Amino acid sequence: WAVPGRPPGIVIPGSHNPERDNGVKLVDCDGGMLPVAWERHAEALANAPGWETMRAAIATMRTPAEAHLPKHAHPPAHAANPPPPHVFLARDTRPTGPALAAAAKAGAEAIGASVTDLGLMTTPQLHYVVYASHRGWPSAEADYFARLARGFRRMVAGIPGPSSANDDDERRSIVVDCANGVGAAKLAALADAVGPSSRRDVSSMDLRNVGGEPGSLNERVGADFVQKERRAPAHGGFEALGPSRRCVSVDGDADRLVYFRAKSDDDGFAELLDGDKIAALVATRVTDLLERCAPSNAFDPPLRVGVVQTAYANGASTAYVRDVLGVDVACANTGVKFLHPVAETFDVGVYFEANGHGTAVFSDATIERLDAAIERLDAGADGGLVGSAEHSTDAVAALRELKAMTEAINPAVGDALSGILVVEAVLLAKGWGLTEWGNMYADLPSRQVKVTVRDRSVISVTDSERVAVTPDGMQAAVDEAVGRHGAPARAFARPSGTEDVVRVYAEAATEAGAAELAREVCGIVYDFAGGVGDRP
Repeated sequence: WAVPGRPPGIVIPGSHNPERDNGVKLVDCDGGMLPVAWERHAEALANAPGWETMRAAIATMRTPAEAHLPKHAHPPAHAANPPPPHVFLARDTRPTGPALAAAAKAGAEAIGASVTDLGLMTTPQLHYVVYASHRGWPSAEADYFARLARGFRRMVAGIPGPSSANDDDERRSIVVDCANGVGAAKLAALADAVGPSSRRDVSSMDLRNVGGEPGSLNERVGADFVQKERRAPAHGGFEALGPSRRCVSVDGDADRLVYFRAKSDDDGFAELLDGDKIAALVATRVTDLLERCAPSNAFDPPLRVGVVQTAYANGASTAYVRDVLGVDVACANTGVKFLHPVAETFDVGVYFEANGHGTAVFSDATIERLDAAIERLDAGADGGLVGSAEHSTDAVAALRELKAMTEAINPAVGDALSGILVVEAVLLAKGWGLTEWGNMYADLPSRQVKVTVRDRSVISVTDSERVAVTPDGMQAAVDEAVGRHGAPARAFARPSGTEDVVRVYAEAATEAGAAELAREVCGIVYDFAGGVGDRP
């Protein structure tokens, strides 16, 4: 987990789960999530019934790293004579946090590590602290806020405020559901760092659900609730807001975000702009900016931009990114720990799960190329020999906005705070509200359901969890059901990672078709995988 001379991190969160649930997230020394290869070691230690088993697990961990653990490619090189082990520690607002953090600190100190206790932080903040420390950058909380605020201000520099025609509540104001979590205080601090603006005023966000009664954390509020239920938060007065108000919901530890607004038909549901829509928006702006650079030949060869999705991404979003934007689409297994490494294979990799957890990753080489292109084309804008001054001036402005985006977004992991800044900046740059954003594409009707089975392990999957390998014959039956519904129908079934259920996802051209296809696939899973209870 820890590389000599490069401190990792521990954060005591429960993420989007109820307040009574506790968890520990381990942050790798490069600021990313714990590599999948380490998980079996963490599980072996956590489940060790006694000292001898624990010693055996530790002995396995200490075998040469080349045998079973990934290498870290991020600079700088590890110190030749590293200092003693060092760990960064943070926690969220759960009442159990102080005791669990104290236990984590005692455990780290017991094996000779020094601990920097950062107190209350969002999970993405702790990731950024480790990321910045690994690279030798300033890594205090104030540095995190300063980086994001600076990036936002530079993204919107030179963009005029809303015109009188667009000067409405939906474009000017933002109401934030903070899920009664740690994000409330951190959003307020971020708004102070951004400062007042004559443009879209993120410095005066209307923060709601900022910390209520015991047990209120994530209780029918937060991004997970809004995304799954497609309803506004049950608390915070959101039911009184009309469709002209732009709303965003973050989860309890502020690593997820989804935008929403009330529907005009007042049916109790919200119009949702989820992670798929956020990824499409960010990718749209990246391609916009690169197109403005193309006449000046800013990048040769061109930057390779990609959007990474999971099997749960709505098919309409995939078609928009691939067919309208002309951007490569890759698919990965469910979970940011799988998405982020695939995003790193692109020059610019964008990923957001449907639940709103994601970010945009710019490679180090890409940032170097950005800086070089700005310097080269800036000379042309000043009357040098590089292309026309008009093209160079516009290209430099586009490149500077793209560079600013690399600062406004958290490079280490999905971060709701930085996500809000980037979304707001892009909407402002394009002159869009939620209506224009939502009109990029219309989601295909879909259903997500689960089937209880005796043993979920009888189902194995491949192709980023979209194809079942076992039991024999199950995938053929699913394919036959999908075929009966015609294009653009699709469906898949994957075993849950935490409980004996199989999760089924289905899409079709109509709501009735999606519901029927989901029912048919649930029946197939029940028959092939040993369903429990009544057949769907």
